Amino acid sequence: NKVMKARCSRFDPDGSGQPATWDNFGIWDNRIDEPILLPPSIKYGKPIPKISLENVGCASLIGKRKENEDRFGFAQLTEEVLYFAVYDGHGGPAAADFCHTHMEKCVMDLLPREKDLETVLTLAFLEIDKAFASYAHLSADASLLTSGTTATVALLRDGVELVVASVGDSRALLCRKGKPMKLTTDHTPERKDEKERIKKFGGFVAWNSLGQPHVNGRLAMTRSIGDLDLKASGVIAEPETTRIKLYHADDSFLVLTTDGINFMVNSQEICDFVNQCHDPKEAAHSVT
Repeated sequence: NKVMKARCSRFDPDGSGQPATWDNFGIWDNRIDEPILLPPSIKYGKPIPKISLENVGCASLIGKRKENEDRFGFAQLTEEVLYFAVYDGHGGPAAADFCHTHMEKCVMDLLPREKDLETVLTLAFLEIDKAFASYAHLSADASLLTSGTTATVALLRDGVELVVASVGDSRALLCRKGKPMKLTTDHTPERKDEKERIKKFGGFVAWNSLGQPHVNGRLAMTRSIGDLDLKASGVIAEPETTRIKLYHADDSFLVLTTDGINFMVNSQEICDFVNQCHDPKEAAHSVT
């Protein structure tokens, strides 16, 4: 038996004698496990990995409270848009539950009508706050009028465009080149701009026994969804928003945390904890 040994070269990779085409010219190792999203890659002019919901890990601990008032959610809203959210309730879980139940659909309904994701989230926060007010006023349960929640919601479009909206003190941070990049700023009466709005509305700021400022001596934050009894004192549901373009070579992960975490560990520690983990689920448990 005579064996034909084809001579392979870079220009004739399969030894067929046919000229090389782009398809057989070489293998491109992009070192990312996920498949590449083709239309966005063409749109943005660079390869973009597909981020799937399998890349998400969540954990929640009740701590010393009687009940856990934290809620979180994540979903694929459309082909292009992913949704991630944390809600940290106070005065009972009613407001956090309401956001958890309705925010996703509210954002989804706005997406076809509005291109700008910062506008989408701002409108959604205001709409949910209004809907919760109607729900609370119709309810026989008067405690709903003092129930409220933080809301930190992130939308990721095309695996590239990240937009975050927030009210209250639940944070979003991006780990870029191993360093934390804060995407939210807490809404507390310590912020001069926030305190001035409270005073302009006729509200006041009083310090508790631990030296923490509270709106009307009751609420540690100056923006929230719900807290209907404090709306007249300048507590608003309009979020502050941030838009950022992701660089997949530099940006490792996004973390959304409630104040129970931030009270104990700083942003760099969170980045370090997550970096030592093998997958998002382990990372979420490690942080909590």
